[in-house]
Amino acid sequence: MKILTIITLFLFINSGIIENNCVDNVKIGMDISDFLESKREIYKVKEETINLEGDDYAIFNVYENSELIYSVEPDENGEKVWRIWLYGQKFKTELGIGIGNTLADLKNKYTIDDISTAEGSVFILVKEIEIGFELDGSKIPREWWNEMKLEELKNDLPISLIII
Repeated sequence: MKILTIITLFLFINSGIIENNCVDNVKIGMDISDFLESKREIYKVKEETINLEGDDYAIFNVYENSELIYSVEPDENGEKVWRIWLYGQKFKTELGIGIGNTLADLKNKYTIDDISTAEGSVFILVKEIEIGFELDGSKIPREWWNEMKLEELKNDLPISLIII
């Protein structure tokens, strides 16, 4: 009984940590049916759509107390977890970086590997963990998009989304 309690506690504590391919015990490549079975007991999960580059895709939005905390995007067959989109402040990396932290916080904890842009967003990629940190695009000056230099981004830009 004691071992079961320790394992349960470990899983509960670890569920708030963002890892390379996992958060909240949802892993890239896991069966969508397993994800749904485990999370519908804890959260409200709704199958909805997301529009990316002009196309609509199925996505499973996960709500806690009416707040969207993350979404699970299935693969093209709809069978496996392909991507996880984190919106809420509930989840952080092992070094304490999550939604609401700034570019400066990210630079202090991780080594910037690259930047990527998509759909008017800027994603920061780091060497230590394979996830993308989106910066709040509404706070990026229009003229920055002409040359898109990392060193010209202001350090106080907040992280608004994390994609695993």
